Amino acid sequence: MRFVASLIGISLVCVQVFADELDLSLNNDALRLQYVYKVESSGLNLDAGWLHHSDNGDILHAGVHLVDLASGGRDKLEAGLGGRAVYTNGDLSGQSGFALPIGGFLRFTPMAINRLSVAGSLYYAPSILAIGDMDKYQEVTLRVSYNVLREADLYLGVRYARGDYKKDVPDTRFDKGMHVGMSLRF
Repeated sequence: MRFVASLIGISLVCVQVFADELDLSLNNDALRLQYVYKVESSGLNLDAGWLHHSDNGDILHAGVHLVDLASGGRDKLEAGLGGRAVYTNGDLSGQSGFALPIGGFLRFTPMAINRLSVAGSLYYAPSILAIGDMDKYQEVTLRVSYNVLREADLYLGVRYARGDYKKDVPDTRFDKGMHVGMSLRF
């Protein structure tokens, strides 16, 4: 747990130096903190995050995505494709492992109501991309955001994150259900 606290502390210090986006979401059982650094000249986004579920364990990730507009019309459709390196520690299963899921995200913002956006992400690692006790990993997130301030959104979302392990232990659902959150851009 000290490692996780140190990671959060370092992330918060880094936010003041060169931050681009800080995202926080939670529900009664889970908390997710994510930091995104945008490399403007290349279109790359680098991200790191931590998901903690009070009963089921933790997920740490670091990712890279190529991000650009996927639409030519007046309505903005932003897309990112890439992957993540994921470490899971399942409290209930007693298992931990690494995975390299590939995937991406879409964010749609209609011009007529440009303060509202709909976003979704999907990441999947089959057994060929899983290391150690991990057999496969999957994560799906959907959310509806409202732009409260120019650089801040509030959102309501749903997330499903699951790790399957090779041994005869239960698979771990790290999060399943609704959450609320905010995204701050600097």
